[in-house]
Amino acid sequence: MPADLVFVARSVYGARNAFAHLASALEAAGLLGRSVDMVLVEEDPATVAAELERRGRRVVLLYGLSSPVFLDLLPELARNTARFTVVVGGPHAEGAYWQLLRMGVYAAVVGDGENTVVALAEHFLGERSLDDVPNIALRDDGRFRITRIELVDLDSYMPHSRRYRLYPPIEIMRGCPFRCRFCQVPWLFKARVRYRSPSVVEEAVRDYVAAGKKHIRFVAPIGFAYMSRRPGEPNVEAIEELLTAVRRAGGIPYLGTFPSETRPEYVTPEVLEVVKRLAANRRIALGLQSGDNRVLEVSDRGHTVEQVFEAVELVVRYGFRPVVDILFGLPGEDEEAVEKTVDAMYKLAEMGAQLRLHTFIPLPGTPFAKAKPKPVHPRYREAIRRLLGRGVLEGDWEEQEQIAPRVYCTIAIDPAPTPEPRPLPEQSYCRETWTKLANLIPAYRDIAREMEG
Repeated sequence: MPADLVFVARSVYGARNAFAHLASALEAAGLLGRSVDMVLVEEDPATVAAELERRGRRVVLLYGLSSPVFLDLLPELARNTARFTVVVGGPHAEGAYWQLLRMGVYAAVVGDGENTVVALAEHFLGERSLDDVPNIALRDDGRFRITRIELVDLDSYMPHSRRYRLYPPIEIMRGCPFRCRFCQVPWLFKARVRYRSPSVVEEAVRDYVAAGKKHIRFVAPIGFAYMSRRPGEPNVEAIEELLTAVRRAGGIPYLGTFPSETRPEYVTPEVLEVVKRLAANRRIALGLQSGDNRVLEVSDRGHTVEQVFEAVELVVRYGFRPVVDILFGLPGEDEEAVEKTVDAMYKLAEMGAQLRLHTFIPLPGTPFAKAKPKPVHPRYREAIRRLLGRGVLEGDWEEQEQIAPRVYCTIAIDPAPTPEPRPLPEQSYCRETWTKLANLIPAYRDIAREMEG
């Protein structure tokens, strides 16, 4: 018998794994394959949705959007919001939910998605009121409100979906105990730290291995902070238990490299001994961000430049290749900070590190969301030219430099959930982005007219 409700999930750039957790939660609730179905599409879902509606199904479109993807898909999203019921999650929904609601999105998911998608399914099936759905932002009579925030226990859900053959990196940690001012993780609605236990990871890995997925990677904001009892203090026993569980299930684990990078405080001889013995990776990724301690302090980074050098030295001593993140253009960066960061880049390269380069993007929902981005400093470009031939550079800093002003301007037109948009005074800097936004979001058209006037 056909399902009554179909979630049509828009997979962006082939990233189908983003919906594995939602499918798993619907399956665990006994809904998927019975009253609810999910269809994953990698293009505009309008055609699929219209055909399903023609067959008499209730259709809800699901989007998961970062801020750059929100900008890329804005025309599509505007068209589909006018025609279908649309629910949006992801970092942009959490950091700037009011923008999506001004577009006419039915609801924006601002917390954990597993319990929310189950409650939304029950709502669309007529079994639950919208007010009783947790973790969503709504708009009523021009005002914005958020339903109760309900955190999930990661052990209550599997991190994959056998039904759709979705086997993403296994999320072992959600939330972060640190509060870096440029990062969305500690500032959004699901920031409280939780872990998936080794026994549940082992159970999942058995499914991965049975599906031919033996190489097991993890998702964690700080890979070596798994089951940490206090910020900055690794739990070596838990890390060993995790990696041993993966091995016992027939998997080959990777920890401390993308997408489970770490921080310098957690790089200790004890941790590296365990990782070297049980994990397969021979790269360890950790963040420096700036070579100036003052900028690190402004960013609430919580460590020093010297700690990073010590961690890199230790990583090399244990036979790993360190991969160090550098973030150009952080707020508070001056000429002295640039010079110190360039010096750190050369020193790290001499120590044997790979440098992963980024450009600061003012992400919505962070304390730095209103910090105007700067072009990459000429001294950084000079250092990149000199280091390029040595094979020590990677990262998307050039693309991020182009994206940063667009993301900034997207928030600058509407930086807070006020009844009417109250833009920052950036008409000249943001004219092109604001014009595009106004053409697709009626709430911003008065702002565009003022610019023309």
